[in-house]
Amino acid sequence: MKNILAIIFSTIFLSSYSQIDIPHTKSGIEFEKLLEKRDTLRIIKHIRKFDSDFSSNWKLNKIETKAEIDHFKFGYNIEWIKKKSDTIIYRTYTFDIDGNYYYGFEQRELNDKVISRGGIEIENGTLKYIRQFYPERKKNILSVGAYEFELYKKGKLISIYRTRYLNHFHMLTEEKNKDEVELIYGIDFLNVKE
Repeated sequence: MKNILAIIFSTIFLSSYSQIDIPHTKSGIEFEKLLEKRDTLRIIKHIRKFDSDFSSNWKLNKIETKAEIDHFKFGYNIEWIKKKSDTIIYRTYTFDIDGNYYYGFEQRELNDKVISRGGIEIENGTLKYIRQFYPERKKNILSVGAYEFELYKKGKLISIYRTRYLNHFHMLTEEKNKDEVELIYGIDFLNVKE
C-alpha cells in the first residue's frame, strides 16, 4: 500500500513540476528566451509595456528564472541597480510565467546596510507610488520607524508623505488619519493637509 501511495504521489508531483518548467503561452516562451539572452534593451522595452516611466539609467543586475513569485506560482524576477549619491537602489520587477507584470519591489542600501524596502505600485501603465518601510532598531528588536510614500506623475517625483503606522496608500487620505500623515517633500497632491 505504501508503494502505491508513493507512486501516486510521485506521478502527481512530477506532472505538476513539469508544468512549471514550460511557459504556458507563446509570449511566455519568447519572454524566457529574451531573458536567457540578457538582451537589456529588449527587456527594458518589455518592462515599459507595463511601466512606461521605467528609465534606461538602471543597470541590469540579475535575473531569476522560474522563481517562486507567490504561493505555488512561478515566474521571473528581474533586478536592476542604480546608485543615487551614496545610496544603492535595487528595483525588482516580477513577471508571471507568461511574461505579464506581477509586482515590483525596491530596496535601498547605504554602506552595505538596508535602510528601507517596499513595493512599487503601477497603475494604468505608469508608476503611481513607491512605498518604503524604514525599520527602527530598539534593543536588538526591529520595529516600524516610518513608512514613506513617494508619489510620481509622468515619471517625476512630486510628493513624499511620511507616517509611522499607516502602511496602506488609501489610509493616507482617510479623515481620521490626517494627523498621522506628514508631507515631507513636494506638493500636497493628496490634499491630506487641507
